[in-house]
Amino acid sequence: MKDFAKSIRKIRSDKGYSQDYVAMKLNISTSSYSKIERGQTDPNLSRMKQIAEVLEFDLGEILMDKPPLTIGNTNDVNPSEGYSFVMRKEFDESLRLILELQRKIGELSAKLEQRG
Repeated sequence: MKDFAKSIRKIRSDKGYSQDYVAMKLNISTSSYSKIERGQTDPNLSRMKQIAEVLEFDLGEILMDKPPLTIGNTNDVNPSEGYSFVMRKEFDESLRLILELQRKIGELSAKLEQRG
C-alpha cells in the first residue's frame, strides 16, 4: 500500500489540493487522511474508490502499479517544455474536444470550397 500512498500524495500535490480539502471531501479528519498518505493506514477498497473520485484518477492503474497517465513533463522532466500532468479523464475529454473541432473545421472547409 506504500505505492498507493505515494501515488495519492503526488496526485493531490500536482492538483494543488490540500490534505484538509481531500479529507473534507471524504468526510474524514485531516489526521486520518494524512495517515493514509503516509502509508500508516491501509484504506479499504471503498475508501480507495472515494479517494480516486475526489482526486480524479483511475484507481485500476494505481492498483496495477501503472503510473497515472502523463503527457509531457512531471517533476523529473524539464518543465519549460510546456506540458503538464494530465489525468486520463482530462485527457479523454480534451481528445474528444479536439476531434470535434477537427470535424467542424472539415465541415467549414468543405463549405468554403463549395463557395469558392
